[in-house]
Amino acid sequence: MSSSPERREQDEFDKFFTVFDGSSPEDVSHARQLWSSLSLLPPLESRLVSADIRQRLPVSRPQRSSTAAAGPKPSALEPPSVHALRQRQEERQRYVAMADQRREILALLRRQRELRIQRELLSVDFKPKMST
Repeated sequence: MSSSPERREQDEFDKFFTVFDGSSPEDVSHARQLWSSLSLLPPLESRLVSADIRQRLPVSRPQRSSTAAAGPKPSALEPPSVHALRQRQEERQRYVAMADQRREILALLRRQRELRIQRELLSVDFKPKMST
């Protein structure tokens, strides 16, 4: 009777662990290394946190105003290149042209409004009077 509980424990032990009966200790250690290297990790999707996946959005670092106030930047000391100056001048000319065009459009609208008001004033005498 005492052998049956021991036998059950041995059967349960054999279900969960691999037993190397009759093998040399060297073979047993090699087999254990092989089986431990073959153990599979859970799939990436089942992990809560992964090193491969960015969990948070990158955080922008605050700008240090003390370094900007301490001294001018090295790039500010260098004179702007000829290409950059030419590009700024062309951009400035475009803005001036757009401002001139806007002024012309506003002047045209003002003239049209004045003409419309003049026509309205001429026709006021001839419009039928509405009685309320």
